[in-house]
Amino acid sequence: MPRPPESIAFIARTHWVMGGVIAGFTIGLYGLLHDSTVLELSRKTFTITIALSAMYVVAGLVVWFGTRGGRALNYICSLLYLARPPLGMRIWKIMRSDEYKAHFRRDRGAL
Repeated sequence: MPRPPESIAFIARTHWVMGGVIAGFTIGLYGLLHDSTVLELSRKTFTITIALSAMYVVAGLVVWFGTRGGRALNYICSLLYLARPPLGMRIWKIMRSDEYKAHFRRDRGAL
């Protein structure tokens, strides 16, 4: 599988970094609070954050490979980036480009 165009790779790497940051923060928070009697977070809290982290990692993979459903997952994950306008607008501009649309039109096989 050849490397995707740089703009598509940028979006995939951004999702991977976001997934890593969420996972790292969750693991760090668990490390700080697992013996705490002052503040207790439920197992459900950690399950949700790890699932969110996994969603961003998967989004990076499906964008990188251009698989079916990748565009939809990418749109969902990219909503959070709009909180940082320079990053969010750059990503949304890439998603409107013909290069991005063509990346998902190609037959790439199964992932």
